Amino acid sequence: MRLNNLFIYPQHIHFATVKYGLLLDLWFKVEHILNYFQNIPFSQIDIIGISVVGFGILMGWYYTFVYHFRVKPINSENSNQFSEPVSVIICAKNAVLLLEDNLHLWLEQDYPEFEVIVVDDCSGDETAYFLVRESEKEPRLKYVLLDPTVIKNGSKKLALTLGIKKAQYKNILLTDADCLPVGNQWIQEMMNSKTKEKNIVLGISPVDGGKGFLGGLVEYENLFTALNYTGMAMAGLPYMGVGRNLSYTKDIYDSVNGFSSHHHIPAGDDDLFIQSVSNGLNTSVCLSTNSFTTTKGPKNFQHYWRQKMRHLWVGRMYRSGVKFHLMWYPLSQLIFWISLVLFFIIGSHWIYPTALVSLKLITEWIIYFRKGKKLQMRKGANWYPIYNLVTTVWYPYISIRAYFKKRIIW
Repeated sequence: MRLNNLFIYPQHIHFATVKYGLLLDLWFKVEHILNYFQNIPFSQIDIIGISVVGFGILMGWYYTFVYHFRVKPINSENSNQFSEPVSVIICAKNAVLLLEDNLHLWLEQDYPEFEVIVVDDCSGDETAYFLVRESEKEPRLKYVLLDPTVIKNGSKKLALTLGIKKAQYKNILLTDADCLPVGNQWIQEMMNSKTKEKNIVLGISPVDGGKGFLGGLVEYENLFTALNYTGMAMAGLPYMGVGRNLSYTKDIYDSVNGFSSHHHIPAGDDDLFIQSVSNGLNTSVCLSTNSFTTTKGPKNFQHYWRQKMRHLWVGRMYRSGVKFHLMWYPLSQLIFWISLVLFFIIGSHWIYPTALVSLKLITEWIIYFRKGKKLQMRKGANWYPIYNLVTTVWYPYISIRAYFKKRIIW
């Protein structure tokens, strides 16, 4: 046994020599890196740069962690808690092809008692004929027809007003003809978020932006918007919903005389209306993935431009407190990116701004990727750093253009 041990012993020596040689080499590398960092210059300008860039990061993180992080969509199981009758109202304009393909999805909802009211908003196609024909076969389907030869300057608010007047039930659930429910539990899940005190339910409507850079940008902006309005509502600061997935009662609607306070504005049936009636006590958010309604994004940049101009133009009419609160996030991104570029130019070393931008973007990228996956807008988070930078430059530009625009064509 001793002879065998003697023969093995030289191999142990060789292994130990290699092992300690590697450790020694690693130590020299670590020491070299430490010496490198010790020799990096650090001046007064670096203190200022870190402070300003860090301030931009912290401002953005306020929204990210206080509002956006709390939005956690769930795969809920139908609990059948709410069973009061519901009136589903769908506005449609030149949408006969969409209705032919998708109307059955709304009519086949698994819910005890409901009606579907489709408002034909001055269509020039065969939408009216389709609705009349289908209503004869489906008792749950009702319709309202707006004649384009009579109504010259109508808006979606007029269509919604007539649809709500037509509704026989007090619980109203809104969507659009170009949207689809993710399943037959849509009504049930949205209604389950209602309580005696909370009669307004803000739903989520993921947007499929399509392929390419524009598709990702559209999904990113809609992802941010969804996280923002749902997160703020959960924090007791509701300021908007999306008309593609929104519920309230007739009592809520009548309490402010409908859209009368902003009837002269072509849009605002969701955001301006919600600001006029909602508060932290009467508004809830439905985060069940079974409650989503999906839609397609703009087909091209021109369509996207018009859409953004409309939304931002209406934003001028927001309450001062809402506008003040909403301006801080884009301002934080502007401060961050401008100060970061200047820090790279005039700072003592590239490592300081690199560390800051990595800290911000990696942290936020992880959060938005997870939220985008849950909210079915994953493409909007795949290239989060690029979209964040692009919108930082793009948003102030188009906001200024929208602010000085006197009139918007819908």
